Amino acid sequence: MGGESISEIADRLKMPAPAQRILKAAVSAGTLSDPEWAAQLADLNAASSAFLQSLGGRSAFASLLDMGVITRAPLRSHVGVVSEGVVGAVNREGEARPVSRMTLNGGTLLPRRADAVIALSREIIENSSAASQAFVSRQLRRAVAKALDTGFVDSLVTSATPSFSSTGEHSSDLKILLDAVNSGWGRLAWISSVDVANSICLLDDGRGRAGPEGVSEFLNLPFCVSPALADGTLLLLDGDLIAADITSLGVDIARHASLQMNDAPTNDAGAPTATNLTSTWQTNTVGIRLSTLFGGTSGAPDAMAIMTGITWGTLASG
Repeated sequence: MGGESISEIADRLKMPAPAQRILKAAVSAGTLSDPEWAAQLADLNAASSAFLQSLGGRSAFASLLDMGVITRAPLRSHVGVVSEGVVGAVNREGEARPVSRMTLNGGTLLPRRADAVIALSREIIENSSAASQAFVSRQLRRAVAKALDTGFVDSLVTSATPSFSSTGEHSSDLKILLDAVNSGWGRLAWISSVDVANSICLLDDGRGRAGPEGVSEFLNLPFCVSPALADGTLLLLDGDLIAADITSLGVDIARHASLQMNDAPTNDAGAPTATNLTSTWQTNTVGIRLSTLFGGTSGAPDAMAIMTGITWGTLASG
């Protein structure tokens, strides 16, 4: 069947140059006898870094990781997060010096996958303008960013995570979250749902000029807005107690696949439910998947606190 090749489709979708080279290049299998084999992974690393930066303020998780607020650790590694740190002391000459202890908690930073899949007709891909192709690319990045935030928060929430219901008064709510997480020496950051960010950005009392989207600042702390959070939700986290990473960019293009055209698919490997599948070859469509591996774990229950049910509305100053 005629038509564009995978590399030509990559060109049309304006994918980053490293990602295009990954799709176009024929790379032989790696071998330990080739000392330069790892150099073939350079483009993959560059593409992953470019992808993380391209998320910008779309993903709160990616933004805090890129800013260095969240501690970065390799996926599939055993991580230890300090839950009780070393304590110093001042002593006079001849006095005994106390010996501190340091407690490490954590586990294995297991990878999870965030995907965004879309099926487009070949006519749309072949005849669309550069602007429309950039639009598709933005939609895929937005979808992956939302999935990353959802998975990141889910991986950190346990039965021991401090969770609170709003008191209805913003100063009291903020004090509750700060008391639950702030140890005085961590790297704190806020993650807010869109509606709560809309309320916080109306504050006009010197506590910070938080923005209604992306990354800004509130109480001199990074403030991130995420559409992945349910309405009325505000998180405060300590990045020193959280280890995470985002890596392994994947760009897959399929012309011979069978897809369940549903945003809530049931045809999974664990407990498949019979459903109608659509052949991309028979319908002359192209499936595009943007995916990435990520992981996150916390070393203490108070690494993050959650407040729900916030309905502050328009906040007055003072």
